[in-house]
Amino acid sequence: MSRLFLAALAFACVCSPALAEVAITAPNSASLPWGDWILAVLPAVSNVLVPIAAGAITAGIYKVAPWAALVLSKQRVETMVQGGAAYGMNAVAGVVKGKTITIPHLGSAVIAEGVQHIINTSPQRAIAKAGGAEGIAGMIFRSLPLDEHSSASAILQPALDDLAQRGLIK
Repeated sequence: MSRLFLAALAFACVCSPALAEVAITAPNSASLPWGDWILAVLPAVSNVLVPIAAGAITAGIYKVAPWAALVLSKQRVETMVQGGAAYGMNAVAGVVKGKTITIPHLGSAVIAEGVQHIINTSPQRAIAKAGGAEGIAGMIFRSLPLDEHSSASAILQPALDDLAQRGLIK
């Protein structure tokens, strides 16, 4: 970057004497025609600086892209799981949104329906990022409003068995 700065400085030093016309308006004063100077230098400077700025922006995006992709994929997975949980709660009779799920087989049905919906509607790449059907089932299980007596063995395991019967887990 210092070479770029030195090149721009050299360019400005070479151009400034040729463009700085001094007009004497009074015996002890001088004025520089700044407007004319800026208009004369602007095309040359923009021809140099615009490609440099584009290169710097491209390099910045290249360095930030893996991090940005990670954030975007994490948000995609979270959105996918929230949508699957909401779909499962709407698809299973007896489950009321916003209420605690107290019956274990209803919780398992919500998880299975939510995972099935995500598998049917989401891209394979996002499903793989979430850990497949089993990973998605675990995330939906953790997002559900279950009562304090619920456990993974009582709710999550039957849902995983149901998904295996559907062929979604091997």
